[in-house]
Amino acid sequence: MSEKIIKIIEIEKIEDKSPIILEGFPDVGLVGTISLSYIIQNLNFKEIGYIDSDYFPPIVSISKEGLKELIRIYNKDNIIAIFSEMPIPTRLLRPLARSIVEWAKEKNTKLFISLGGIPEPRRIDIDKPKIFLVANNPNIFKKIDINEAEILEEGYIVGLKALLLKETKKKGIDMISVLAQSHYNYPDPGAAVEVTSFISGLLKFKIDLKPLIESAEEVRIKMKDLMKRTETTLTSQQKSRELELPPVYL
Repeated sequence: MSEKIIKIIEIEKIEDKSPIILEGFPDVGLVGTISLSYIIQNLNFKEIGYIDSDYFPPIVSISKEGLKELIRIYNKDNIIAIFSEMPIPTRLLRPLARSIVEWAKEKNTKLFISLGGIPEPRRIDIDKPKIFLVANNPNIFKKIDINEAEILEEGYIVGLKALLLKETKKKGIDMISVLAQSHYNYPDPGAAVEVTSFISGLLKFKIDLKPLIESAEEVRIKMKDLMKRTETTLTSQQKSRELELPPVYL
């Protein structure tokens, strides 16, 4: 399947020079989706484009502002956010990853950041989830302040985030995945709070996290159906392998 089946449409031309791109496609615990949605809304990002394909389901989102595409692109202060209201079918993961990274290369992207969760079986016993970082090049960690986050030294990354790491490396774009310990198949706004907090420190913007903390139960209910649809795609992608450790050869 050719990546040309994916169309990235800019409603408004992006004038930013060497922007930072944030990605929050539905994944484990919907952590990236919740975090990026909160950032977009609270920092008043402007919708400037969308991603479409003849292979996407025939659905549009309805809001007070009118009809919306399911995968939207937002922009503010040299930051581009790619937000999705739908899980990506497995067969579209590769063409989507390639198209996004090629588009990012055209924009001379400074840093590509993926927001998400990493499954933690004991999440229910953890009050403050840890943040783990994965980079497509270890030298990236010399350029950024990782604060209290930990570098994931062994394990697996599965799905779109894995493909984005591979494709950005091929294109010479620095990329990190910011992953919070999360419930696997249950919306986890608590993990999203930690990811949002880390990103705000990394990118030096202020954001009030209190409303997200206080509305956690409302977010869980609102995101329940999306999590059910996402779980189906996670199973087909063998996402549970992120719970495994690689074999050690002696």
